[in-house]
Amino acid sequence: MVATVLTAIFQGSVAVLIFTRPSDFLGRLKSYVREDDGVLILKLAGGLCAVIFCLEWAVLTLAFFLNYYAYVERNSDRRVHGMENGKVRDDDDLKTLPWPYQV
Repeated sequence: MVATVLTAIFQGSVAVLIFTRPSDFLGRLKSYVREDDGVLILKLAGGLCAVIFCLEWAVLTLAFFLNYYAYVERNSDRRVHGMENGKVRDDDDLKTLPWPYQV
């Protein structure tokens, strides 16, 4: 999960960098592509990075809430079934047995 968060942050920063300074990036690249076409290509790549950034954070948020609700459900089931105190049965259950129970 930590790697996914770091990847999402990196992609978000790349998207911001692409949208704010595409001409400076292309000037240092020394490409055969014209600068206006290169800016368009970079902005499309930046849009893709921004979409992936949003999707990754949505998936991380969903995974967090699903994990949290599973944890809450697991703990509430233990309380309902009497497992929070470590006892297998209550003393009242032992009194209702039809025969004497010896250990």
